[in-house]
Formats: sequence, C-alpha cells, structure tokens
Amino acid sequence: MRLISSTALIFALELSVVRSQDSTLDEIKYKEDYDRIETIKRVTDIVKRDDRMIAMYRERPDMDDKLRVYLDNLFVRDQESLMKQQNWAALNGLCERVTKIRPRFGEAYLYQGVALKNEKKNQEAMAAFARCYVSTTGQFQKRAKQQLDVLYRAESGGSLIGQEKIIKQAVKDLNSH
Repeated sequence: MRLISSTALIFALELSVVRSQDSTLDEIKYKEDYDRIETIKRVTDIVKRDDRMIAMYRERPDMDDKLRVYLDNLFVRDQESLMKQQNWAALNGLCERVTKIRPRFGEAYLYQGVALKNEKKNQEAMAAFARCYVSTTGQFQKRAKQQLDVLYRAESGGSLIGQEKIIKQAVKDLNSH
C-alpha cells in the first residue's frame, strides 16, 4: 500500500513539473513573439515591415491568439496606409502572400480586392471581395459587400443577379483550405 501511495505521489509531482515546464515554455514563446512583433513595429518601410510580419505568420502558426490579433491589426493598418498611398502593386502582393499562409485572414482580401480593382482586374477583385465578405464580420464585411456590389453591377449592367455564385465560390475556396 505504501508503495502505491509513494508511486502516486511521485507521479503527481512529475506531472506538476511537466505542467510547470509547459507553462514556462508558453510564457517564453509568448515573450519571444511579443518582442519580435515590437522589433517589427520599429521598421519604418511599410513593405519591409509587412514582409517581416508575413515571415512571422509563416514561422509561428501556433502563435498565441492575442498576439495574432495584435499582429493582424498592425498588418491591416499598414494595408490601409498602402491603399491611401495608392501603392497597388505592393498592396496586392503583400495581401496575396499573407492569404496563402492564412487563407481565412479576411481583412487582407478586402485590401487585395481594392488593389485588383484599381489594376482593372475586376473578376479577381470580385473574388477577393467575396472571400472577405464570407470570412469576416462587422465593418470589413460591410465594406467588402459594398465593393462587391458596386463592381458586380458595373460588370453586369446594373444587376446583382448571379452574384451569389461568386459568394458560393468564395465559401468553397475557403473551405478547401
């Protein structure tokens, strides 16, 4: 009986040590990721900064959710700046790269759609707006739907008939990832 009690006690202690190590590892990863994001923020060139963000998304798919949201907000802020600068090539390229790594990053599709629309690639732009529409909520979803409606009407002679096919395709594309 004593042997069983001793064994149970040793097992419990080992388990608590393992949990403590896991907790410590999580804290270390969080701090490393946070420090890396803060270093990225100091890069002044938007394209270089976003390249580093994309590298972080690729290298750290298991990043803490709070840090991912923080990084997402920084990325979106930069895309807004590129849009205001009308840097369509950089905007499209960065968004294309980030959505290959994170196919459900809906906000990036909105900016990609704007870039494609300004490059007169209307079919691709509508697909990007539809992906944003089905993968986000709130203001980004509304903006994507407005852009999709305007562009679809321009392409179809003022009608929205058939637009649901683009939206269904976007759902299908996102579900295949």
